Amino acid sequence: MNNNDRLKHTIPVNIEDRDDCYRLTAYAAGFPEESITVSILNDTLIIKGHADTDADAQVSFIKQEYPINGFERRLLLDNRIETDCISTRFEQGVLTVFLPKKSEISLLDLQKQMDLAIPG
Repeated sequence: MNNNDRLKHTIPVNIEDRDDCYRLTAYAAGFPEESITVSILNDTLIIKGHADTDADAQVSFIKQEYPINGFERRLLLDNRIETDCISTRFEQGVLTVFLPKKSEISLLDLQKQMDLAIPG
């Protein structure tokens, strides 16, 4: 496995469906908080991490199941997420991303709003 293969690692995530948001937790132990970025591009959530490792320390793994140099995870978001209001928290190697749900307005509520807006 060469160095480029290691950079292609992903990290495991859990996604919990809550009343007001989706809560994503990602295991990123060994990566400092400042090396992790969370961004959105074309309705895709992108989580990246990069760790500076000693270039002289060439490790030859027999099996490697977690990233040591870097990772990238992409998740497609649907239209029910308020992408402008996403927040994150990083504690003890676990990244938590809060993906708020868009408020759903029922047709009845929409009709009430329209009735109030139209002078009678």
